Amino acid sequence: MKMAARRICYLDSNVLISRITPERNSDSIAHYLHQASIQEFTFLTSVLAALEVNRFLHRTNNPAMTPSQFHKHEADALAGTELVRLNTQVLKRASAFPFPHLGSLDSIHLGTAQAIGASHFLTRDRQLLRACDEVGIKTTFS
Repeated sequence: MKMAARRICYLDSNVLISRITPERNSDSIAHYLHQASIQEFTFLTSVLAALEVNRFLHRTNNPAMTPSQFHKHEADALAGTELVRLNTQVLKRASAFPFPHLGSLDSIHLGTAQAIGASHFLTRDRQLLRACDEVGIKTTFS
């Protein structure tokens, strides 16, 4: 499942959500994503992140938002990011991490990043930053 000859940056769901919400550091994330695209990074994330974006939008949904606005926000969060399917290899990797500080969903994100050969992992989550450091994936935002 390794991707050949591409510079891959894995995007965590919190980074995708920051694209559509005015959060702390959203401008920094947008700047990094722009610089990384200039450097020809390919952005990938798990289908799990697409679900997390969807659930975030449902939890924070403005009642006045139309279905087309909802879907636009969802598309904007995921724009330019390829989705990676969950498979047995990813789940085996996720279950093999010995880190007690890493939850189930975060371990799936990290396992996906490893499976696709990501050199960088963009997240705002401190536990994931720590786990990336422990497995040797560069964290590009802290």
